[in-house]
Amino acid sequence: MTLPWWARAATIAAFAVVVALPVLPACSSDPEPTAGTFCDRAKSSGEKCTEPTDCDGTFAGGSCASLEKVVSAATLNAARDCLESGVCGPASCLSRAQKSAQPTAAHKQLAANFCTFCAPNLENCEASFYSRTGKMPGRLVLPYSEEIVKAVDDECTGTEGCQASFTTCATEVLARAVGEKVDETLATCVVTGFTQDEGEGKGPGGGAQVATCTPANCQGCCREDKCEEGKGTDACGAGASACQICAGAQQCIAGKCKEPCGPNNCAGCCDGDTCVEGNAKDKCGEGGGACKGCAGDLVCSNHTCIDGSCQATCVNGCCSAAGCQPGTAANACGTGGEACVDCGFGRTCKSGACALDPNSLWDVYISFAVIPEKSRSNLPWDTAGGAPDPYMKTFSSEGTSVHSGETSVQNDSTVPFWAETPMTGIKASELLNKFSIEVWDSDVDFDDYIGGCTVPLSAAIFDGSLQDYTCQAPTSGVPVKFYYRINPHP
Repeated sequence: MTLPWWARAATIAAFAVVVALPVLPACSSDPEPTAGTFCDRAKSSGEKCTEPTDCDGTFAGGSCASLEKVVSAATLNAARDCLESGVCGPASCLSRAQKSAQPTAAHKQLAANFCTFCAPNLENCEASFYSRTGKMPGRLVLPYSEEIVKAVDDECTGTEGCQASFTTCATEVLARAVGEKVDETLATCVVTGFTQDEGEGKGPGGGAQVATCTPANCQGCCREDKCEEGKGTDACGAGASACQICAGAQQCIAGKCKEPCGPNNCAGCCDGDTCVEGNAKDKCGEGGGACKGCAGDLVCSNHTCIDGSCQATCVNGCCSAAGCQPGTAANACGTGGEACVDCGFGRTCKSGACALDPNSLWDVYISFAVIPEKSRSNLPWDTAGGAPDPYMKTFSSEGTSVHSGETSVQNDSTVPFWAETPMTGIKASELLNKFSIEVWDSDVDFDDYIGGCTVPLSAAIFDGSLQDYTCQAPTSGVPVKFYYRINPHP
């Protein structure tokens, strides 16, 4: 008898659970997705992989957008950050990102119901349900969306003896529920990917993926280990990279899917398919919109067509559609008759220019870090020869104002993914004055210092964009590279 795809995936997942139980953090909330999605990154990441897997191509395809139906926002954000760091392959990054999954309201309700109806006598049940160090089954569902988790809760926590049957039940429900929300190929990649250890690539039969489509024999692109010409929108690529499916209006040009000039790739304006600065009279605009010509006496200033007569007479202020403005307001800032500018969150207008408000509040978001494979003594991080169990401490100070925070522990990883916000509501002036990080290896007896440093921040990075910084090796540690964001405090 041939089993349906979801039953085969469930069997694989159940076996993986018995063999290895990867551990995950128990965090309090699921962060909102940020700009630049996992799918956006997945479309171009194939260019970096010389040995792509089938699932890499699937995640780079048009069906990727439906992932948000089955995968939690925290997991997708961590996978996106993984791809931004240059790690090869969407499938590998999504598998790695399961370590950054965080319990949502539905996850917490599942834990409560399991502990109430399935394991009422289990001590400290809810607190340890998603623990990275225990044997509880919660980690199975942690990377999934609330709707998928609710399906597991409905079917696996209300029957007699559900403690013993929960893992099998949850595995089957996950496979089936995911298959009902997304197409079959994508569902298989998601379910089997989350049963692998972080980033582990598997080929047919469970063995290591071995690519025979290589640059030595393929000038186009590789799909399912077969060489394609690489010139079509459904199979675009060159140099044996993974074939991409060009989304939307993208075209395959010289082996790359190129999106027409627009908001995603142009800060100025689009002159046809060419991005220009957008400050010329005949080519004025911003945000990837079509360039406009400033007619008659209008001139282009700060990407906006303004009345030339206003510019000539508004010496000390700025020009808007309503005429000359003082140029001192945060939403209408400027001088010398230039177009008024909206400074945005956390900015003030000072002397006609936008400046960071020192009293504005910001959150410190820690994405992930990269730690050397061995300690400063060139020895394994633990006595068993494994990777460290890192966590990060963050600090800021200004005068008597001092704040600190700490991430969760990521077990057995030299590339720990946290996707956590250890410090919230910190004044910009305090972060600019002194911001530092420390990375520690969590141990049973006492924790070992891995590395850290004071991190120089500038006003320009207070915009929520992903930043990175490398702390050089201190006397008692090793160099550590970490990725972070300074996000607006809601």
